[in-house]
Amino acid sequence: MKILAIGAHPDDIEAGCSGTLAKYAQNGHDIYLLVMTEGHMGGEGAIRKKEQTKSAKILKPRELIWGAYKDTLLSPHMNQMVHDIEAVLKKIAPDFIFVHHEDDTHQDHQALAKATISATRYVRNVLFYEGPTTQNFSPTIYVDIKETLDKK
Repeated sequence: MKILAIGAHPDDIEAGCSGTLAKYAQNGHDIYLLVMTEGHMGGEGAIRKKEQTKSAKILKPRELIWGAYKDTLLSPHMNQMVHDIEAVLKKIAPDFIFVHHEDDTHQDHQALAKATISATRYVRNVLFYEGPTTQNFSPTIYVDIKETLDKK
């Protein structure tokens, strides 16, 4: 099974669903990561990118894909983001996709969730993850990650 996790910034995927991803990877599934920005508004972009790359070595994804967007400026590029996500979907053909929940106080998380919803209109298994800035999240699927919590 192929699983694509999408995050707006370095560390978003780790905070939101890395325990679940680690469990799937441990069970032999292929993990792919798509990070849309270097997150330079939350620290130096080059350092955050390096930290994301180091963190990815723990999950051991098949590929870490970087978007070319500027932190806090995803909203004005909605159409291009939809196109870019569609290109990644075509390349990978994931069975499951994890992305931010759209009810979030961070504008990049909101925009990325909406772009992903549009890009994945023909994909059956799109799941939202909760992060520190997520609001009104009511999960319907729970994954026991006690075996992989140390990797999160």
